[in-house]
Amino acid sequence: MLSAEREPPRLVAWSGDVYRLIPSRFPPVSVYEGLVANDRLSALVAVENLTNPRLRAESRLTEVVGTGPSADVRLQNWNLAPFAYGNPDGSTFFDERRPCLEVADDRQTALAISVTRRQAFLESTSEAPIGLDMRMFTTPIRGRFWDLRCHPPGLERKRRRELGATMPSEADGILYHPPERPTSTCLAIVKGEVLGRTLQSAHYRYMWNGSRISMLYAFDADGRQIEPAALSGEANVLAA
Repeated sequence: MLSAEREPPRLVAWSGDVYRLIPSRFPPVSVYEGLVANDRLSALVAVENLTNPRLRAESRLTEVVGTGPSADVRLQNWNLAPFAYGNPDGSTFFDERRPCLEVADDRQTALAISVTRRQAFLESTSEAPIGLDMRMFTTPIRGRFWDLRCHPPGLERKRRRELGATMPSEADGILYHPPERPTSTCLAIVKGEVLGRTLQSAHYRYMWNGSRISMLYAFDADGRQIEPAALSGEANVLAA
């Protein structure tokens, strides 16, 4: 890997499919279910929707583009939500004031990052053994990104935030090497316009044994088992 001194960051064109995972719940459960009487759910949801940042952003975009969520990819919930809701903990390069979407350029890296973050959360809450169902999203993107792959993946948080603060305004986001799988590429996307239509793909179950995620199960034709520790290596463990 070249050092930052030998090859400084630069803007580069980048396009391709990117991947991320979110919790999967079937069937969907209302956030208010069990908290209020059923005959009051509709009224409560209507009040909450008045201040819902995703719905407000969707309304503004609809006015601009003159179409609905089914016709414009920017209005897909999965594409809009990351930029409507800020993360209180911030992200790799930005604090909570700069929403962004973090994705990986391959499925294995997306899984490696998802497992690491889910495991950290479950450890912090002392969760009892449980199986977590997750679904993977695939999104095509095309844009210009600030290439920070000249920096090592293990930069301390303060340095990462310093770099994020100096990102050129014309950049659609940042390319970087993630510590969860240093040989791969991730993207921190700050402009939703670069996203194509997001599609659901594979489903996985993360088996949390009370101290770590011990196994992954793929809901595919083969019902494969995946060792979490193998995800961080260079070898493609998802190959058929």
